[in-house]
Amino acid sequence: MKIMFKRIQLYSIISFVLLGCGEDYIGQYPLDEVAPGKVTNVSVENKAGGSVITYSIPSDADFSYVKVVYTIKGEKKEQKASAFKQKVALEGFGKSESQQITLFAYDKSENASDPVFVDIQPLDAPVYSMVESVVVKDDFGGIRLDWQNQDKSAIVLTVLTTTDQFGVEEWIEADRFYSSSTVGGANIRGYNDEERFFGLYFRDRWDNSSDTLYVKAHPLYEEQLDKSKFRRWNPSGIPYNAYTDAAWRIENLWNGLISGTNYGFASFTHDNTFDTGQLARLSRIKINNRYENDALIYNFAHPKKFQIWGSAHPNVNADFSNWILLGEFESTKPSGLPLGQYSDDDKNYAWAKGEEWNFPLDIPAVRYIRWFVLDSWGGSEYTQVGELTLWGKVEK
Repeated sequence: MKIMFKRIQLYSIISFVLLGCGEDYIGQYPLDEVAPGKVTNVSVENKAGGSVITYSIPSDADFSYVKVVYTIKGEKKEQKASAFKQKVALEGFGKSESQQITLFAYDKSENASDPVFVDIQPLDAPVYSMVESVVVKDDFGGIRLDWQNQDKSAIVLTVLTTTDQFGVEEWIEADRFYSSSTVGGANIRGYNDEERFFGLYFRDRWDNSSDTLYVKAHPLYEEQLDKSKFRRWNPSGIPYNAYTDAAWRIENLWNGLISGTNYGFASFTHDNTFDTGQLARLSRIKINNRYENDALIYNFAHPKKFQIWGSAHPNVNADFSNWILLGEFESTKPSGLPLGQYSDDDKNYAWAKGEEWNFPLDIPAVRYIRWFVLDSWGGSEYTQVGELTLWGKVEK
């Protein structure tokens, strides 16, 4: 009896719902063949590599979305915008070219409105102006490239050079760089100080490529500074701040070991000095993160932002006015993950490969180094790294 009563009650509820809905029915509208009105008040804003289309939607109660039909490199493209938007951004165009696009309004029964035709003419994609404005300079071991990317477009810069490795001169890829920064820069390294040709071009994520720019360059001579000449050294007013036991002393900065069994260099403060034993115009610096376990990657006392000061003579002290600022550098984490988290790329970049920075080309030759850490990844007042390497042109 209990079961029968529940069934009768349920049937009554269903009947009440069905009979009481009337015009207040909520859900999928019944299918019809009545097309919605067209979009109106269409305006176009042409931008680099694309166009932004703004419009007013029709007033139909069952209006659903707007579809825009256009072409890129002869291929038909479609893009939809929901009823909650009155704007659509078309991207991926290459060279500036006028074309007519079509806008349709659709209702929930998939009926299409009459077409609305609009002319657009996107400006040249950013890659074309980037290759025209790129600045190429001779640099240590290769060339230095600088470019502007005002649209912050995600681009790939490919650099080529020539080789006669197999007896026939041919172009090969020298390096590739990815960037979306407003101001971009890259260094091509690893070549001797002989004249050679380089080629370069920019490509975006829609495979729009600039023309290839060919340049003749004369790389500057570069060599790794001889670490066997490095030694502990402290001027007046800057005491030896590192640990004194073998596991952490400053000599570990240049012992060539980055394995987990070698703890590296550890200092009580952020201000340390040493003597390279040679007068050199520095070109770049590399730091290998201390690695004892995974938790240390981009963490604790590893330098995040630091300065390198130099002097050609030992007559300096704690006063920075006695030193020459050679460069200020900042460590970056490839993955962008929060503190305490890391990826394999982070581990390889910071520890196994080491993170590199370039010195400005116009710095003078120095022998004595003052390494001043401004900030560490974990906010520590200590400084810890595995290895430090310097390159440049040794003068004596």
